[in-house]
Amino acid sequence: MTVAPTVHIIDDDPAVRKSLKMVMESASLAVRIYESGEAFLDEVDPHQSGCMVLDLRMPGMSGIELLQKLRAANNHVPAIVISGHVDVPTAIRSMKLGAVDLLEKPVEPRVLVDAVRSAIRTSIESQQLRGERDSITQRLARLTPRERALLELLVAGMPNKLIAAKLGISAKTVANHRASLMKKTQALNAADLSRLCTIAGIRPPE
Repeated sequence: MTVAPTVHIIDDDPAVRKSLKMVMESASLAVRIYESGEAFLDEVDPHQSGCMVLDLRMPGMSGIELLQKLRAANNHVPAIVISGHVDVPTAIRSMKLGAVDLLEKPVEPRVLVDAVRSAIRTSIESQQLRGERDSITQRLARLTPRERALLELLVAGMPNKLIAAKLGISAKTVANHRASLMKKTQALNAADLSRLCTIAGIRPPE
């Protein structure tokens, strides 16, 4: 069952939480509310798409501290930061920690909904890319050491004859390894193989 992208509202003010929740629900968006960063961390699912609407100034864990903990845990859920008073250094810090938008209270509902929809699109695209990267990594892990060496040379654009000379094997053996490699990676052709390596972060040798 696919879980709908969720808007996570994190604010210590009950009235603000209620108001923002109503705005999200009026836009037909799934929403959850939290009174603190600690409460959000206790329940967050890093594999679920969605975004945060995050107050910067809260007792206990601040919005900046919450972003720092999430990024340290490799959770890059998009964050829309809202605050009544934002100085330039704080704004810069929040953006560096992955805030995709910075809005001043009181927030215009239409502006907030537009920002949330944009953040959700970013989250969905990131989840899809992460899933594709994980799948590619698993396929590449099935390659033998010889196939892995061949992969790097193919991505570098080297033809079979030169690969054979470099690896000290026959051109026919190169062709056999190449066929096995393409099957294991499910690459359609050399260009597709290069695309898979780019997504997986594999670079050709210098």
